[in-house]
Amino acid sequence: MTYNFLYAFHERDGDSMVLKEGRARAARDVVRAAAPDILGITEAVYCGVGRGKLIRPDYGEMFGLEHVHAAGFEGDWGNCIASRFPILRTEVIPLGGGRKEVLSSALRVTLEVEGREVHVDVVHPSPMITESQRVQAFVPVLTTFQRPYLMIGDFNALSDEDPYDHATMVSEMTGNVDDPAGLATRMLDRKLIASVRAHGLQDFAPPGRRHTLPTRLPRPHATQGARLRLDYIFGSEEFRAERVEVIDNELSDRVSDHYPLVADLELH
Repeated sequence: MTYNFLYAFHERDGDSMVLKEGRARAARDVVRAAAPDILGITEAVYCGVGRGKLIRPDYGEMFGLEHVHAAGFEGDWGNCIASRFPILRTEVIPLGGGRKEVLSSALRVTLEVEGREVHVDVVHPSPMITESQRVQAFVPVLTTFQRPYLMIGDFNALSDEDPYDHATMVSEMTGNVDDPAGLATRMLDRKLIASVRAHGLQDFAPPGRRHTLPTRLPRPHATQGARLRLDYIFGSEEFRAERVEVIDNELSDRVSDHYPLVADLELH
């Protein structure tokens, strides 16, 4: 499962961040119902760089997953993995290619899965850089991963294989962003996901290639408005997907502006 928790269940109130306990409770129920063996979390930590804050919920206790590691505390968020499988090794890999002030990193972990090592990267590139910069940012992870391998997270990028229409995106974004036509044009410069697939990784897309953003969580002027698939699970050839699902229900509508993506994978 990959899930963006939107500032770790916090909301801005002026210069402060306020924990929304209802969102956290809903997340607990959504994740426990899905019972993932591996959970990659983006926006897992509220960092508040420059204000001396670092807030991370106890995801192990929340979700009943024993093995937890968080890293990548840039800007206002960080990545985390929670797993039923033991974590053998961890690494933080800087994602380059962007402006210095919007750099991020990938959290790389090696898990022991029934006697085998499985390598997982949790990624969340900045939405503030161009698609070409995102492609460059992913070079450090795409040139160093080991199989069997999973790359999961919020990619802030559209797939070139998904059916998007510029006019529809502009219509859906109007009233939510300052320059809907410009943003739609930038997002439709779809290079990153094609680059990931070109490295031999499978896109475990949900039926209908349905959107993961936005949910029905009220966030006036804080969403692009358009229905976008931004959250992905990629895997090397050792994995086969038996089921892929975007969890869209009353509970997941209360957690975040992203829906969780879940894949049941068989490892060969």
